[in-house]
Amino acid sequence: MPSVTLRSPDELADALPYFMGFHPSDSLVLVALQGDRGLFAGRVRLGIPEAEEDWEFIGRELPRCLVQEVERRTGGTPPDGVVAYLCREPGPGDSGRQVMEGLRPLADALLASCRDLGLRVLEALCLSGGRFWSYVCTGAGEACCPPDGRPMLMPGTSVMAASATFAGIQVRGTQQEMEARLTPPAGASAAAQEEAIDDAVAEALPRLLDEERRLGLAADTLVTIGDLVARLRENPPPAARARSADEWDDRLLTDAEAARVLVGLQDLQTRDRATLWMEGSQAAAALRLWRALARRCAGVYRPYGGAVRTLAGWAAWSLGDVTEARLSLEMALTVDPDCVLAEMLYQAAGSGMALERMREALRSGVAEYPALRLPARVWPPVDVPDGGTDAVQGELFALRDVGEGVGAGPAAEGERRAESAVDRSEPGEPAPGAAQPGEEAVGPVTDAASGSSPSAVSGRGTGAWAVGRPGPRGGRPTGRAGDDGRPKPRPAKAVPRQRRRSPGEAPEVGERGAGGEA
Repeated sequence: MPSVTLRSPDELADALPYFMGFHPSDSLVLVALQGDRGLFAGRVRLGIPEAEEDWEFIGRELPRCLVQEVERRTGGTPPDGVVAYLCREPGPGDSGRQVMEGLRPLADALLASCRDLGLRVLEALCLSGGRFWSYVCTGAGEACCPPDGRPMLMPGTSVMAASATFAGIQVRGTQQEMEARLTPPAGASAAAQEEAIDDAVAEALPRLLDEERRLGLAADTLVTIGDLVARLRENPPPAARARSADEWDDRLLTDAEAARVLVGLQDLQTRDRATLWMEGSQAAAALRLWRALARRCAGVYRPYGGAVRTLAGWAAWSLGDVTEARLSLEMALTVDPDCVLAEMLYQAAGSGMALERMREALRSGVAEYPALRLPARVWPPVDVPDGGTDAVQGELFALRDVGEGVGAGPAAEGERRAESAVDRSEPGEPAPGAAQPGEEAVGPVTDAASGSSPSAVSGRGTGAWAVGRPGPRGGRPTGRAGDDGRPKPRPAKAVPRQRRRSPGEAPEVGERGAGGEA
């Protein structure tokens, strides 16, 4: 994308979707700038905490996270300035101005932290209801900053929009629209799906008591996945619009099929094997399947969405869509904050790790899980060239168990990688061709504890199953300081706390609870 100079608050407000790759909502966004010319150097995003008592903490910590992120990217050079955005749509009966005033304490905390860190705040904007307000404007009179705010520029009329069009860049829809593709609906269909998952759990539990039958359940899950991927490949959606395409895919899956796969994917090994639907038309159809399954995680089974959202994020990244990948992985971590695979993929996608290197990391460990009997039409999930043979598809792939981390050997017991709630709450690199930091050297992703590069990826433990009606899980990352001073997720206030289970420990059958908020 050619260099673009933004000179006014109007242009800065209009530029936000191009920084992010989509229109963020209910979010804090900090954009870092470097040098006298104010070159784009990176950004972070975090959902606005629902609890106002958390605002001071978030306002203090988010700028620090931005500085750390920029220093990591640039080899230690901190940013010089920052532009802040507070985005929230008015609720029923509210106005944009009321939203702006309501968020002012959060803006004040952000600005104070930026000043303490020596960052110049070039602008701090509240975007709400199609208008924007500045928290730092010192101009006098309504001509500069009218009480009702200033209207956003007409779509497609700004210098940023023109440059993006010239470069072939398209901004997605809103954040809510993207999240809706991975969010189960309410109503009668959700109740029917929940009942189907109840039946699938009851069917699966006896098979978990015997190792051979457990492996048979894993094989059955993978065969069903392969058949569903093939069905979706053979039935491309006729409509280009995302909602229509998703409705098309929903009709291609029965409640019983979706339930069996969702239950099967609660096995970490089966979930890990499913990452290998990651290339070509296989990945494209798999992404449609993972989205559709995420929309089936109804009622108390919302936590089951952690596995399929993780797979959706990986499939999106495999197809080159880092923006959707990171948003999907963020949503996975919302319902399952301890998902090591989602955390690792999120960080790797955002760090600029080569996609083929991650594919190889997945392939390299696949031979070390127990062998399964699978038909050649299903496994391995690769495209067979025209005129070729599919005999090699009888080979068995699996993932090495490496405990909690990423690397060639087991990680330390109890190592958690969920401390970076702020970093994972921003959806990653801009859409292809969008604004990028200037000359940056991104090194290989390494394990935080050992410094080793990824050669295998896994969840925790071998064959860890957790089926049944899930209990409460973590809610949004609303922020509490961890050992390193960075925010950690905590449950939403409406969800009671419950003893945290070990990774392979299943909830009691029949237990009910609210899933994490998506």
